[in-house]
Amino acid sequence: MDQKANRVGVLTTEATKHAMATLVVSMLAERRIHVLPTLYSNEPDMMRTRLREQMETYSAQYKSAPDTFGKDRIALSGKVGGMKDDICICLQLAAYYTQLETQRAADLFSKLE
Repeated sequence: MDQKANRVGVLTTEATKHAMATLVVSMLAERRIHVLPTLYSNEPDMMRTRLREQMETYSAQYKSAPDTFGKDRIALSGKVGGMKDDICICLQLAAYYTQLETQRAADLFSKLE
């Protein structure tokens, strides 16, 4: 919980966002992410289409520094032209935190040996 903003959620820093995106790109390249033919949704065909559209749009957005003393930034987003990126973010969060838990379990298991 973010006490200051009084909201509940997952804290994602810029470094975490880039790590999540990198992990998903690697998993896609290794064919470790699959979409089942049957999605559990009220509108499975529409959800499949939305997933594809969001995956196609989600990318690095380059932002120039506001002045000579500022720093150029690279933001990851699919919010282009009014589109949303919530499904991409959900996929990345699931991949990232699953990977973290898998690593924690492996570390714990190695300490027990």
